[in-house]
Amino acid sequence: MLMSVIVASGRPTVFTDTDDYFAQGRGAAHGIKPLLRVFAHSPKDADADEAYLQAEADEDHTSMAARSPYYGILLYGANKLGTLWLLAAIQCAIAAWTVFALVRAAVQPKSPAPYLSIMAGVSAATTLPFFAGFAMPDVFAALGATATIALAIYWSTFGRLERVALILVITASLWFHTSHVLLEVVLIAATAAVLWWFRVASRTILLRTGVLSLLVISAAVSDLAYHEVVKVRTGEDLHRPPFLIARVLADGPGRIYLREACAKGSPYVLCRFRFNPLDDSDEILWADDPARGIFNASKVPVRIALENEEKAFVAATIIHHPVSQLAASVSNWAEQLVLIDLAEPLRDPTYYFTSVYWKDTSLPGLIPDGQICLKRPQLCRSRFTIPDLQMWHGFVLAVASGFLLWRLTRRDVRHTVLARTPMMNDGLVALIATAALLLTAIIVNSAVTGVLSGPFARYSARVVWLAPMLAALVFWKAGPGFDVGPVRAYVLAKSRQLASQVRRARR
Repeated sequence: MLMSVIVASGRPTVFTDTDDYFAQGRGAAHGIKPLLRVFAHSPKDADADEAYLQAEADEDHTSMAARSPYYGILLYGANKLGTLWLLAAIQCAIAAWTVFALVRAAVQPKSPAPYLSIMAGVSAATTLPFFAGFAMPDVFAALGATATIALAIYWSTFGRLERVALILVITASLWFHTSHVLLEVVLIAATAAVLWWFRVASRTILLRTGVLSLLVISAAVSDLAYHEVVKVRTGEDLHRPPFLIARVLADGPGRIYLREACAKGSPYVLCRFRFNPLDDSDEILWADDPARGIFNASKVPVRIALENEEKAFVAATIIHHPVSQLAASVSNWAEQLVLIDLAEPLRDPTYYFTSVYWKDTSLPGLIPDGQICLKRPQLCRSRFTIPDLQMWHGFVLAVASGFLLWRLTRRDVRHTVLARTPMMNDGLVALIATAALLLTAIIVNSAVTGVLSGPFARYSARVVWLAPMLAALVFWKAGPGFDVGPVRAYVLAKSRQLASQVRRARR
């Protein structure tokens, strides 16, 4: 179902950051090639040893720490073995199974109808398939949260292999992007609070949150290991762009503090840029024009100096202008929460073939059947239009949100929550806990990304599909608060009729 939407759209898609992930994956593949022959290269391969070593020497280590080599391995390996279509299939399969695990545990259905109907709705009416076909780790933000909640709430429902599979989904999410780690940390704390509220034994809470905490630690260790390996191979430390500096400058308080500090003779390297506009975080980081940009427009020593002074500058900004920065951060959070569209996953691929910079990167070669983009650009674009999708997804989200507000404020739910009904063996309590944590994941995702990076549409769009999925879970498990017997009976009858026809066709 998910793949059918990608096929209908035209092809899997890429983003500018995909180029960095691909480079990371290529480097990792080269490093482990003696151990894993699946990445063996022919002498004519562009990734042959000599070509790779030259590319590695030319890599910009001042920004590569911001990209995960582990997602790069998935991206690079899938593309080598089966183009981005294989990557899309893998991400769709992981998404489909993760949703299945949660549906099976939460609804405990007696037929395939609940899961199939939920997946049909999620595929046709949400943003999930577009991120499953996106060569970026964004899809794993929601999948990691879903797997975390399923494991924490329904631990005893799953067998050993299912628990291992859920742990692998969470681990992949945490290893693929730093923002997922921050989301996970908040979810662990929220999980402990929800389990405590519903009178789960302290030992059980410690066990489940302890396992999740170990996965967070594994992400930190994996990142440290990667840095050390690169340092051994190249003799250089990896660095990351000063995202937080760009954020507080663009928010305003950073600009005010910078001019105040520079007027007093502060030694900040930033002072040489104090007359730039500094009102757009993207320009601050990536503009090549020294009159507008800072990071990308500077040489390596300046970039490293900016990274080194980031913590001190951001802390000083907050100390000197706490109210202004808090107001700006809350505003970014609120804007991020409602800023949802697919402009980045569905960008016209022709851009990567005609851009002065991107046409010489790996991106044109990654786009499946990309050669038609220059010959017939109209055939290269997605068959879906962004405004139409925005209206459709917005309508579905509004309906799902309205239903959740209606159902989760009914008397039976209110009584269950206020009475702190014990969770064990109570499906409604577990469902309420699941709803609370899924909604927390959506809200916290907006906080993490909006406050630390800035309001960008794809950050909310990558997780907002959790709300319609949750609405469907509530419908199947608890009903909408009024009699749905006839509707449910009709759906079940039709599903049985379809199953019977399939069996007859096979015979």
